Amino acid sequence: MKFITYIFFAGVALIFSCTSSIDITPPIVNSDANLANTLPLASATMQNMEGIYTLIEGEGQLGSQFVCKASKYKVSFFSEKEGIYIILKHGFNPVNNTIQYSGFYRFSETADQGLVNFSVSPGEGSLNLVKNGIATGLIMRGTFQGSGGAPKTMSIKYAQPFSAFAKANEFIIFGHHGIQTTSNPPYGENTLKGAFHAQEYGSTGIEYDVRLTKDNVPICVHDPSINIRLTQKGPLLGNYDQYSFQFLRDFITLVDGEKIPSVEEVLKIVVDSTNLKYVWLDIKGNPGVFGYLEPVVRAANARATAKGRNVVIFTGLPSTDVIDEYKAQPSYATLSTLCELSIDCALENGSKYFGPRYSQGLLLDDVDRAHANGIKVISWTLNDKNIIRNYLKNGRFDGFITDYPAYAVYDYYTTF
Repeated sequence: MKFITYIFFAGVALIFSCTSSIDITPPIVNSDANLANTLPLASATMQNMEGIYTLIEGEGQLGSQFVCKASKYKVSFFSEKEGIYIILKHGFNPVNNTIQYSGFYRFSETADQGLVNFSVSPGEGSLNLVKNGIATGLIMRGTFQGSGGAPKTMSIKYAQPFSAFAKANEFIIFGHHGIQTTSNPPYGENTLKGAFHAQEYGSTGIEYDVRLTKDNVPICVHDPSINIRLTQKGPLLGNYDQYSFQFLRDFITLVDGEKIPSVEEVLKIVVDSTNLKYVWLDIKGNPGVFGYLEPVVRAANARATAKGRNVVIFTGLPSTDVIDEYKAQPSYATLSTLCELSIDCALENGSKYFGPRYSQGLLLDDVDRAHANGIKVISWTLNDKNIIRNYLKNGRFDGFITDYPAYAVYDYYTTF
């Protein structure tokens, strides 16, 4: 029966498939030869690297000033130039007491990328960082290399810590559907890889879409129906809620080769394998969705608590129809929600978050009213670098959703 279904839908798919797919450009892979004979360094150690760095050697092709942020397994640098980011693995060589780095650079709005290797010697800060947690004076010397080009020298130096204001006032940066959905993204949207790697790209949270399968499994997918924008050509057509979760697993492959994840799987990745703090679950419909989502979110909250993780999961209320579904599940009211419609809607529904579209402007009065009622405000989706800078400098938002978190990271830590 499964084979017959496959043949039937395969023929239909070939006839009707016409939507353009997302052009995925995976991250370039470094050989990691620069990490030979090193031991892993703890995330807490690398967090002491965080701060502002300046270029002291090189021609500045990747920028002249950088914001450094540490994730669970890597350390990342965000440049003032074209949203360039550098993502590095790291290790300590106990023989020569150096810190070694291996990774890649990439532009935010294009798929231009290349290899990067750095080293920090004992005389330039490696032992002071590893033993004392101090980055002052630290110098990273190394090379970067684009496609087909010769290696170029580049050295950067720790210049200053983040300001007291920036460290005391959290700004939440949500990766749109994971990392990004435009400009040759490195991973597919709403994927497990996107969740796993999102913090490396500058995000402190992820915004993922939620739908139900036929057997009422909450899954993460944006579009209501199967199409080659998100999936490889296959045998199925129609809406996702026509099929069981396992059936989708058997016959649907996403554009980057992954399978559609359940919400449970995404939340487990966030809790177990990242330092991400926030998850925004954007509800796309389906009757009864809150009844099936509630036990998944409660289990993830319990898992985070058991692991000593501070993870905030909130569910979006983007429309009156979704709000009606929310009210039909009264027990969900004890879980966090975000209302997109208005600050009045957020207050009426007891939401702890308000999420206006960026096109509504700065909404200064609404933001002040939200803050007066203990509500955080997250604007979405900010992708223009000038708008990001303007809304940071002149707005009073608590965070953004963006496809280009590198812009938000750099501007926030160098503005405040």
